[in-house]
Amino acid sequence: MSIEPWDRVHTVNKYYDGPELGIADYRGKPYIYEKQFDAADGEDTSRFLLSEIEPELLALVLEDWQIWLRWDEAYRQGEAGVKTHPALPEERERHDELAQRIGDRLRADPRLGIVKWARFRAVDRRIEVRWLDSPVQAG
Repeated sequence: MSIEPWDRVHTVNKYYDGPELGIADYRGKPYIYEKQFDAADGEDTSRFLLSEIEPELLALVLEDWQIWLRWDEAYRQGEAGVKTHPALPEERERHDELAQRIGDRLRADPRLGIVKWARFRAVDRRIEVRWLDSPVQAG
């Protein structure tokens, strides 16, 4: 069994006890990743649906992510309050415009998606993911 490499996580757009939705590389290309909930068991899983992302959508999401990163840095430095989340006041208008243009398109496509299991890790101030073929590997 070969060990898959660690891939770059570009964004974490939804997080609850770990990344749930965002953009990460898979085989050298950016993909939308979306955590799958096991409705039968009513439990969280490490199973994700991956689907390719259109270049235009990728650019919008990455620009909005940079806005959030600047807000997060200012928040950590005590220069921004939680009430301004997720954008600094001077970037709020652009964030709102990006959010409107992104809309509900940041979703993995169930018709074309690839099912993988994930193991995430933090390295310095970035996140990496290893995409796996089974839940046993992810455990």
